[in-house]
Amino acid sequence: MKKIFKLLAIFAVGAFATTSCTKPGCTDSNSTNYSAEATEDDGSCLYRGDITFWCLPAVSEGLIDIGHDTLRFELEGEILDSIATESFFSPEGGCNLAGVVTIPREELTYKERWYKYRVYGQLGVELYSDFILLEANECEAVKLE
Repeated sequence: MKKIFKLLAIFAVGAFATTSCTKPGCTDSNSTNYSAEATEDDGSCLYRGDITFWCLPAVSEGLIDIGHDTLRFELEGEILDSIATESFFSPEGGCNLAGVVTIPREELTYKERWYKYRVYGQLGVELYSDFILLEANECEAVKLE
């Protein structure tokens, strides 16, 4: 009988030790809230990414010629940024460059997501509309032509 109690006590201590050593948190090192101490992913990982809009100078000039002095940028139904068309042009579409519009997306709970975007000109005229896949920790470029 003593052996049974002794085995049960050892089993209980072992079970307690293994369950008390787990520390929940974000275990994805690509997330913005990665925890090196976490031993069990609890689904709390957060990510970020950027969507940048750009065009070549000829496109900007063409938009001005047809009366679009300002451009407004919408993601998922919300206007998030605007720019004077005369300063919206760049030879390349990298994030946060002069002449581009970069919209940061932070504290995302997913590694990738499709976004619906629209670009409006004067009087709310929709000039561009499409979808773009934003992946975590990336800068996705939309070239307006």
